[in-house]
Amino acid sequence: MWKLSNFINYFFTGVGFGAATYLIILTFVFPGVPATPLGVISVFIISGLIGILSMIFAADVSPAIAFSVHIIGTFLLVLLMYWINKWSVTFWWILGEFLLVYIVIWLIVILSQVHTVNKINSKIKKRNSKK
Repeated sequence: MWKLSNFINYFFTGVGFGAATYLIILTFVFPGVPATPLGVISVFIISGLIGILSMIFAADVSPAIAFSVHIIGTFLLVLLMYWINKWSVTFWWILGEFLLVYIVIWLIVILSQVHTVNKINSKIKKRNSKK
């Protein structure tokens, strides 16, 4: 059973990734384009929902199903965000940007998990060597 704290944690992790991505895109892809209140609020909410959608990876489903649901759901939420903000770019721009950002965020998550596992293993080795 999912706890409220899990939803909150996943939501704010998603907000963090989304906010960072939004600022990076505004800074390097669209320099000079100001962030709007609607843009910021929609990025926070949609990114948080994408974070909650990531909970599917902790569910008891096959990795292929989890990945399929996550990538399709994430893409639909990103399309919704573009529609809400009336950001005028082509579908191919959205798809390309989405795939690039999706891959980069996955690499960051994987590297973070590898780092965490290495730290845990190091502590276990250190603890076992003291026995």
